[in-house]
Amino acid sequence: MKIFKCNSCDYVSVSSKYTCPQCRTGKLEAQEVSPIGTVFSFTDIHIAPAEFADIAPYTIALIQLDEANVKVTARMDDPVQIGDKADLDKMENGAYLYTKL
Repeated sequence: MKIFKCNSCDYVSVSSKYTCPQCRTGKLEAQEVSPIGTVFSFTDIHIAPAEFADIAPYTIALIQLDEANVKVTARMDDPVQIGDKADLDKMENGAYLYTKL
């Protein structure tokens, strides 16, 4: 998984930006890290936006990556609990789809 780390401060993100939004002087540099992480938080979506109504109910989780100080918002394929280990299964329409390990 690609993350973007500022070359001037400790800011890290999963999305690229032109300049660092934290220090406003640094440039974000891409790094490859393992997509494996731990469920930090989650919620079950029962009433989904129209574009996702066909897959409801589903679970959205905040995954803390093991190799970087960054969290990823992901859709889960199974029910999860806080503290569960998870790994990236695939990307779909720009969304991270994780599976419980």
